[in-house]
Formats: sequence, C-alpha cells, structure tokens
Amino acid sequence: MTADTSHRQTSGSGLYTLLVFVSIMLVLIVVTLSAWLRLSGSGLGCAEWPTCYALIKTETGGAEALAAAHLVPPWATLTHRLVASALGVLVLGIVVAAWRRRKQPGQSVLIPLVVLGLTVFLSVLGYKTPSPLLPWVTLGNLLGGMAMLAMLWWLGQRSVSTATEIAPRHDLRPWALLGIFVVFFQIALGGWVSANFAALACTDLPGCAAYPWTDGPWRESFNLARVLPVTDAGAVITGDAGKIIQLVHRAGAVLTFLYMAWLGWRAAGSGNRYRGTGIAMLVFLVLHILLGIGAVAFSLPLGLVTAHNAIAALLLLSVVNLYHLSSPSKIS
Repeated sequence: MTADTSHRQTSGSGLYTLLVFVSIMLVLIVVTLSAWLRLSGSGLGCAEWPTCYALIKTETGGAEALAAAHLVPPWATLTHRLVASALGVLVLGIVVAAWRRRKQPGQSVLIPLVVLGLTVFLSVLGYKTPSPLLPWVTLGNLLGGMAMLAMLWWLGQRSVSTATEIAPRHDLRPWALLGIFVVFFQIALGGWVSANFAALACTDLPGCAAYPWTDGPWRESFNLARVLPVTDAGAVITGDAGKIIQLVHRAGAVLTFLYMAWLGWRAAGSGNRYRGTGIAMLVFLVLHILLGIGAVAFSLPLGLVTAHNAIAALLLLSVVNLYHLSSPSKIS
C-alpha cells in the first residue's frame, strides 16, 4: 500500500466517522423533538389539562374548533422537518462512504443501507401521515427512529475501534443482545401507550384502580390494525383497552428494570473495559424508572414525559455499546 493510498483511506475513515456521529446527534434531536410533538399534540401540557387530552378534532357550525392536536407551535414542526431533512442528506453520505470503505475489515454496508431505508420510510410516513387514530403510525415513527439511533451508534463505535481495541468475544455478548431486545420492546410498549392515548387510563400507582387483568379486552388492546374510536366531539375513547395497555407497560417496566439492573451490575463488575458502560446503564435505568413514576405521580407534565422518552433512547444506546464492547472485530 502506498503512502497516498493510506492517506486517502485515513481521510475517508475520518469523514465517515464524522458523518456517523453528526447523524447520531441529529437522530437524538429528532427522536426527542418527535416525542415532544407527539405528546403535546395529544394534549399533554395544554392550558385546559386534562380536559383537552386526546381531543383530536371537533367541528362546530361547520368551522374547525381548536383541538389539542392543533396546539403544536409551528416553529417546533419546522425545526423537526429541517433537522430530519439534514439527517437524510447525511445518511445518504454515510451509505456512499460505507460503500467506498467496503473492503476494509469490519466495515458494514448492509447496516447503512437499512438506515437509509428507514430514513425513506419515516420521511414518507411523516410527509403524508394518515389519521392519528391509527396507532401503528405513531408506533412506526417511534420504533423507526429508535432503530436508526441504535444502528448509527453501532456504526460509530465500530468505526472508532481498531482491531487491538476490540477484545475477543465476551460471555456478556448474548446477554447484551437480549438486553437490546428487552429495552426495544419496552420502548414499543411505551409507544403503544402514547399511540392509543392511554396515558390517563391509569392515574394511580402501582395498579389501575384494582382493574382485573383477566377481564380486559386483550385482543383489542394489542391489535395493530385497530382504529381508535372517537366521540361526536372528537375525543378519543380509550375505554378498558387503555387500562390493559397501561398495565402491560408497567409490568414490562418492572421486568426491564430487573433484567437491565442485573446486566448493568454484571457489566460494571466485568473489568475496566465494561465498567463505564455498566454504570451508564444503571444510571439511565434508574433515571428512566424515576421519570416514569414521577410522570404518573405529577399528572403527566409534558417535560417529564418527554425526558422519559429521551432517557429511554440513551438506555438503548448504552446496551448497544455493551454489545459492541463484547463483540469481536469481525462483527459489523
């Protein structure tokens, strides 16, 4: 290899890494802002709380009345679109750079292509969003953004690690992979609560006013194709389905806490290589649980619920980082 070729590869690697990490920051902004837009659009934080919650649209005398879904400030929507557009350009650059680096050891081309596919999917979904009464739309936006964030973080960590920095495969690796699925599934449950406007279905802790699990409409509650019913005034009817969704989300939070606490504790005790990530997992886990409890205890303030979503994203990144650290260099 000539000096000129080596210089071009080093320069290309630097550009690729820069694109990935800038994209990670933009995805974090988009994910957090999307959560804020979604939650404020559902009525959280509105002046007439809680009567404005889940008020989608009303028609009075042929004129559209002001509803919670229309209380989102224009600057927030514009900022979201601008950041998302810039992200799309960067993702395209990542794909091109990854293709040029495809012969380098450990360089993935498939993951950048998947990220590009998710970007296109979310762009189409955001440009022409169907009715907010379709929960799968909200869930698709949330999970798509979280998946992009996780994959970009993986690419970024692999791009800054050399073969000597990456230790051989560790026993933590399968547990870390399971942890990714656990956290992702819990995020999906939280998204399903938001998508079904079920935030007010259970306002007490830890249960739901002694609501019996066995008597609930389970099939309806988790039907991805369901269309939310509304009153004549345009308010979403959550009914008992909302209670079931909330109860399952809380049960999932308990299981997630137990598993991630064990995994974070084990990682923190597995040596210097894993200690920082393990501690970060424990910190984000405790913050996430406290924010969730606080959101219910303080009647769902918009700031706390948005922070709950943001910390969930950071918890996901921490467990992805653990998977990276415990994986051999050939995994990409």
